[in-house]
Amino acid sequence: MGKKPKAKAEEPEKPPAEPAEPWLCGECEQENPAEELACIACEAPKPVSGDGKFEHFAVALVKTCEPVPGKDKLKKLEVDVGSEELLKIVTNASNVKEGSRVVVAKVGAIIDGEPLKKSVVGGCPSEGMLCDSAMLGWSGGGSGAALLPDTFALGGPPPDARPRTDGK
Repeated sequence: MGKKPKAKAEEPEKPPAEPAEPWLCGECEQENPAEELACIACEAPKPVSGDGKFEHFAVALVKTCEPVPGKDKLKKLEVDVGSEELLKIVTNASNVKEGSRVVVAKVGAIIDGEPLKKSVVGGCPSEGMLCDSAMLGWSGGGSGAALLPDTFALGGPPPDARPRTDGK
């Protein structure tokens, strides 16, 4: 005798999809409807998100590093994140100098549950912030900005774990 075909199990009903969240432009801070693929104000492309962990974070190269006048611990930086314009960032990280490769949280990055915005720090404009190991979820490493070896591409995402900087 032939085998009876197995009955198909009924698939449970899928809950209705939640509406997609609007997104914040990293260039001009315009809030955009979820379905827009480019910023409605400046036409910057919508960020591509994988797991979202490092959305609006980028590997950067410190191009200039100068003390902020009248502020003992603050430095004003210009960093290259692989785009046409350099970002201005103010930091108190003592281990940063010209030529350092660092991780930057750009405008729109989620820090402590809130999107990062442009600000004025020590009287200077700041368009992001340098990240330390703890902010990136890395174990180990000292205090101060998370420094990277030159092998990481400018503008690319930071690594998931703290890389070795001793060449081994």
